[in-house]
Amino acid sequence: MATAAASIYDPSVGPSPAQSRRLLLGLALATGMEFYTFESMNLVLPDITGTLGVSFDEASWILTIYSCFLFLGVPICIWLAGHFGYKRFLLWSSVLFAATSVGSALSPTLGIMLFWRALEGLTGAGLTVWWRASIYVLMPKARRSPSLMRVSVGLYLASAAGLLLSGFLTDRLNWRLICVPNLFLATGAVLLISRNFPELPPPHSVRLQHTDRWGLLLLAISIISLQIVLSRGHIDDWFGAPHIRILALLSGVSLLAFVRWQLSSDNLYPLFDMSLLKERNVLAAMLLGIFTGMILSGSLFVLPEFMRMVDSQTHSATQTGRLLSFYALVAASVRPTITGLVARFGPRKMMATALTLMICAMLLLYRWLTTSTPDGYFLLPLALYACCLAALLPSVGSGTVAKLDQARLLDGVSLYMTFRQLGASLGVAFLTIMIERRETLHSSRLYEHLDRANNTTGGLLDSTSAYLRSNAGVDSAASHTISIGLLARTGVHQVDVLSYADCFLFMAAAGCVAMCLIPIMSPFIPAPKQPHALPSERS
Repeated sequence: MATAAASIYDPSVGPSPAQSRRLLLGLALATGMEFYTFESMNLVLPDITGTLGVSFDEASWILTIYSCFLFLGVPICIWLAGHFGYKRFLLWSSVLFAATSVGSALSPTLGIMLFWRALEGLTGAGLTVWWRASIYVLMPKARRSPSLMRVSVGLYLASAAGLLLSGFLTDRLNWRLICVPNLFLATGAVLLISRNFPELPPPHSVRLQHTDRWGLLLLAISIISLQIVLSRGHIDDWFGAPHIRILALLSGVSLLAFVRWQLSSDNLYPLFDMSLLKERNVLAAMLLGIFTGMILSGSLFVLPEFMRMVDSQTHSATQTGRLLSFYALVAASVRPTITGLVARFGPRKMMATALTLMICAMLLLYRWLTTSTPDGYFLLPLALYACCLAALLPSVGSGTVAKLDQARLLDGVSLYMTFRQLGASLGVAFLTIMIERRETLHSSRLYEHLDRANNTTGGLLDSTSAYLRSNAGVDSAASHTISIGLLARTGVHQVDVLSYADCFLFMAAAGCVAMCLIPIMSPFIPAPKQPHALPSERS
């Protein structure tokens, strides 16, 4: 089957329609594993802390390590695929991701889980980048947008499945079982890709056929150090901690050394084609990629944690997953209409529309988030965010790297995805910092109004104490202590809610900044309209 598929493959026309459908389904299943696992792990992190007997702070390393190695894997996976072969790289990435997800789920200790999560991040990077890169390599330009749309719909459905299924498995059985669906997804992906992915000749680029060892080493040091600083800085007192200072310095020095080495004439086979930085579309892809990553990672990053740990109506994993899956299902239903809208109105207008929807969604969440927000209030912001997501990604892609010529397309995709992952890391880091800083600010302001000398506060404490004495049989001293404790607990809860609400205001501000970067994209030139045939010509 694989030989037959390769023999009928013609790069000028792409795979046959039947082969394309099977290939796109295989890509969707492979990358769907990463989307499914990402949503699942974020949702069940509170349950993992209990099973492993670690604090939430320690468990956050599960996300940190994954992000570190995903960030590292994104810029080098184009080189790896060119070095070992596109098809072979994609197949091994699918198999290894499923295997590492099982290893993570079955880990008896935190240390072992972190090891498996590091490998999972590396293999997940290949899936995240290569579903898009495969379409650019295999499909003629006219068939790329419809192909990207079909796979995108599958990925949104995988996100919804991750939220729904992982919540159900966690509450009804055990969170460790969330890895089981990956085994079925990987099996389907390997069968479809092995039989339908054409055997392509090795790339012509000598950069991809050789190894830039120094470039890889410097890039790995810089990215891993930066990710640890961003993820752990707020926990470890930022530059007050010696190891954070060392890692920050190491990251900066390694990055400068990496850039210099890539530009050096002594480097015969650089990891990146740095001449792409002169291209307007690549520059736009890098800058917009940072904010796209921030929006993808940050917009709903705090919502599962808020609903499971802060909201007074504490949600189970199933309830939280059911509510959040609404955005993924809406995005999957909206995405098929976006391809035609981008072709009609252009990427710049569609991106402006998407960011406007995102800003509205974040402002609504900021306005409606309270200590007991009804679940129905989340549906409209989630729907607006889903429409933003469905329109934003194809607009950025089609308006930037998709305009590059075929020979430089993969290098452009590599740079875009690298900066998008950088934005994802920055978004999570900024929100984590904001929660910590805003908690301090809101605490100081709130407790200024809860001074014991304040008549309102004093009256509230007295009435609570009286109620406890008359109905609970508590003596005067104990009732007063309990009243102060209840008031303090209420204050802490309110501070948490205000701090989480501020995160959505920050994301709205990030959307406004991204809006200012849209003019960097090259203007949209609509395709010329075909003249209508005359009646005599029709006959």
